[in-house]
Amino acid sequence: MTSLEIGHVFRWNNFPEPRFGSEKKARWFIYLGESGPFFKPTIAYISTTTTNINEFKKGGSLQSHDYCVFSAKTSPFEEDCILDYDNQPYSPLKEKLLNNADIEIKGKFDTNTMKMIYNRLIKSSAISPKILQDIHESFNRAGITGLRKIR
Repeated sequence: MTSLEIGHVFRWNNFPEPRFGSEKKARWFIYLGESGPFFKPTIAYISTTTTNINEFKKGGSLQSHDYCVFSAKTSPFEEDCILDYDNQPYSPLKEKLLNNADIEIKGKFDTNTMKMIYNRLIKSSAISPKILQDIHESFNRAGITGLRKIR
């Protein structure tokens, strides 16, 4: 893979930075954008998903989080996946993503889906204003405009 676009859905096999435990496993991500063109090295913003819906149901540890379920039947994901809007995106160096043999692009969300994702991300108090500003600017550079700007 030599480039990433806003909305790309990809699977990162042997993901090297597990948040829970130490097991390296495959993770699904949505590419949200990157740091501005004057920030070097470039930082990518990628949101991971989970298949563990029970944590979001009543009584689950994430029941208060805002989330969206993407069906495998209607999205690039190969299984039903949940995007937790109250989960900080990963921010690896973009160069770690490009030409990485462990990363497979599986598809791309359309503009309307990406606008919906953005509009829910900006409501999260878990994501820094700087990251949200970078994502906003990335969307604009990709032609996804008319979004509420972060203060």
